[in-house]
Amino acid sequence: MRNMSTRKMVQNGLMIALVFLTTYVTRIPGPVPPGYINFGDAVIMMTAMLLGKNSGFVSGAIGSALADIASPGGIIFAPITFIVKGLEGYVAGVLTHSQVSESRSELRKIMAVVAGAAVMVAGYFFAELWILKIFDDSFGYAAAITELPFNLIQGGISAVVGYILTSLLSVVGIKRILEK
Repeated sequence: MRNMSTRKMVQNGLMIALVFLTTYVTRIPGPVPPGYINFGDAVIMMTAMLLGKNSGFVSGAIGSALADIASPGGIIFAPITFIVKGLEGYVAGVLTHSQVSESRSELRKIMAVVAGAAVMVAGYFFAELWILKIFDDSFGYAAAITELPFNLIQGGISAVVGYILTSLLSVVGIKRILEK
C-alpha cells in the first residue's frame, strides 16, 4: 500500500469497522455450527464499488475475519473468511472499475455484485468441502451441500442490498465527497 493517503487509510478503516459491525450484528445461526448467515457482504460490495478493488479486499478480508474471531466458535472460519471475503471485494472492485464505457456502469455494478456473491458462495462451498474437513470432521460434502442454499440466500440478498446502497449513495454524490 505504497503512498496511501491518510484519507484512504481512514476510509479503509471505517469500512473495515462497518463490515465488522454489519457482519457481527446481523449474524443468524446457520445449519452447520459454528457457521452463521450475515449481511456484511453488502458493505463489502458497496466498498468495492465506491472505493475500488484494494479497499474492497481490505475491508472484506479484515472486517469479516474479525467478526469470525469475535463470534463464539467462529475462529475456525477466520482464515478462510479472510481469503474468501477479501477476494469477493477485490473481484467486485475490479468489475466495477474496469475500462468499459461509462454508459455501461450500471451493468458493471450488477455484474460486480453477482460475481462477488458467486466468489463468496463458491469459496465457502469448497472450503467446507475440503479445507475445514481437515480440522473438523463435521465438515465435508454433507456440510457443504447443507450450507449452500443459505450461502446463496446470503449472497443474493447482500448483492441486492449492496447494489441499492451504492446506487443511493451515488445519487447523493458520495463519489465527489470521497474523492475530495
